[in-house]
Amino acid sequence: MTVFSTRNPQDLQSLRMKSYNLLGWRYRAKSMPPPVLPLLSATGMLRSSSGYFQCNGHIIGKGFRDLPFEMLEIAARETSESYKHSGFVGILISVDHFTGFMGRTVVLRDAGVLNPKTLQDMSRLRLVDSGFERLFEVYADDQVEGRSLMTPDFMERLISFNTLAVFEGLQIVFLGNRMHALLPLGKNVQFGSDRHEISAQDAKKSITREMKLVFGLLADIDGLHACARAKPEREIEGERRAFYEARLSLVEKAIDTAIESGAMKTEPKPDFMTETGHEMVDPALWGLLRPRI
Repeated sequence: MTVFSTRNPQDLQSLRMKSYNLLGWRYRAKSMPPPVLPLLSATGMLRSSSGYFQCNGHIIGKGFRDLPFEMLEIAARETSESYKHSGFVGILISVDHFTGFMGRTVVLRDAGVLNPKTLQDMSRLRLVDSGFERLFEVYADDQVEGRSLMTPDFMERLISFNTLAVFEGLQIVFLGNRMHALLPLGKNVQFGSDRHEISAQDAKKSITREMKLVFGLLADIDGLHACARAKPEREIEGERRAFYEARLSLVEKAIDTAIESGAMKTEPKPDFMTETGHEMVDPALWGLLRPRI
């Protein structure tokens, strides 16, 4: 039984793990840096003044149509010993491609006159879409492979993402057999932080809010990846959304069942506490708050 109370707030990590396990996915509170991290750092996609990064909230699973994916939070650390952030804070989403890549292809935000001609021995890719090139700059080891990935649908979708706040700063890497999407979402958009709640209902709200974010990002990045495969399949957009909405509903129902059965419960406040001011007081001193006659 998990009991939530003001005396003993419960960490959400255990509930996250159980919720993702329900979907057949795996969740880890902490993670090792991903293999693509050196390339992301070398190309300037993410920066750390110390060179150290912290990886949290690692989710591994299979999404719509059994597409393997990984998602994790990445934050630059001030020092190797410190957990203070100093630089990039965001989310990395990696999805499997149907085939491996011969080389590296990266899609960066356009830097105008500061765009280098080459980047980590990759050549700049010239494209015919002027609207896309005003926003992004593409570099690739293999020009033919890079152009094959930059399909009209892929570029069109990236341009449309640029109008959405959640995708501000989105950059892409194709490496090995995966497409990696890097989002600098900051500290306010997280799904793996060490958050504590004092009631079962608050815990449910936090988890469902986080998972709604995760599922929404997966649906959008999955759709973008489908465009890079030259198979936009626009007719299945609704089906993809419905897939993730059904998973969110499944988790919500499971948590509701746990609350109703008493597996998750909120410890009631002492009957002499009618306001919330006690939440600012050490529980050991609650007895002093009793009415005096």
